[in-house]
Amino acid sequence: MATKTTLKAIAEYLNLSISTVSKALADSKEISEPTKIVVKNTARQLKYRPNAMARGLKNNHTMTLGVVIPNILHTFFAKVLMGMEEEAHKNGYNLVTCISNESLAKEKQSLNMLCDVSVDAIIISLASETQQTEEIEHLKNILHYDIPLVMFDRVSSLVDCDSVVINDYKGAFDATSYLMEIGCKNIAFLSCLSKTSVGKKRLTGYEDAIKAKGSSTTKIINTSLNNLDADLNTFISNNAIDAILTTDESSAIYTMNTLRTNGLEVPHDVSVIGFTDGNLARNYFPSVTTVNQQAEIMGSKAIKIAIENINRTVTKAASQEIIETELVIRNSTRRINF
Repeated sequence: MATKTTLKAIAEYLNLSISTVSKALADSKEISEPTKIVVKNTARQLKYRPNAMARGLKNNHTMTLGVVIPNILHTFFAKVLMGMEEEAHKNGYNLVTCISNESLAKEKQSLNMLCDVSVDAIIISLASETQQTEEIEHLKNILHYDIPLVMFDRVSSLVDCDSVVINDYKGAFDATSYLMEIGCKNIAFLSCLSKTSVGKKRLTGYEDAIKAKGSSTTKIINTSLNNLDADLNTFISNNAIDAILTTDESSAIYTMNTLRTNGLEVPHDVSVIGFTDGNLARNYFPSVTTVNQQAEIMGSKAIKIAIENINRTVTKAASQEIIETELVIRNSTRRINF
């Protein structure tokens, strides 16, 4: 790898001071135009690029925000990142994005790297392993070093920082209530997020909606995308169902495929609802009734809060912003005629 050219190297090459070279590259009025031209041409010739980290340390800001997401496969996180990118760009910030792949160790590694490059704030959605083990020292360390930390979607009440979540409980409650409204009596809840805070809130919303209608019978399938087909096949063979509420977009599509291979038609035999209103849900056949998580809004709000905290001069108590969901009715659900 080629050695990086420094300001000192340019200064020595031109027999100028480092200060003069630095000011010339910054277009300072203190430096004459001919000198600026010579310095800039030499910098290009020597393949010099400014060190953003060093400049940031000098100014106390790198104008860079670190983001850690659990995975990139879910449409939800891709849409959150779109909202984040738009808001960050609007405010002159760049994003450095890391993927934990649901691993606590990878999450820790990502946070260490982001601290090493001196990001101005960190925005994170916790890995399922982090939520399962409730190991949070690495998160508290971020706050110890006075780096603003904002959690979104998957959060921990054990960490004293700002957060942005959707109303997962009400989203699941409303979706389950709608299924009962259209005549479904045997509603199953299929979760690929059982080890996360969002999965637990959605399960509670489902259970409470069932109880609100005077029933105590719940049908719960905790699985993963890899095992969904086998687990749902086993469940179907032992249970009569006329609707399934799933916890994300991918599991809704997988569920519909598995029902189809079992000779069940969606929505004629079984209605299906998912979470995340992505392109897949809109364009699948039949199109999927879904709980819109307002992902772009969540991403935008998380960035706004992070920037506010960067610029804050007075400490404030941590707070949580809750975004309401919207049930989008499509063709994977139908009213049952009595």
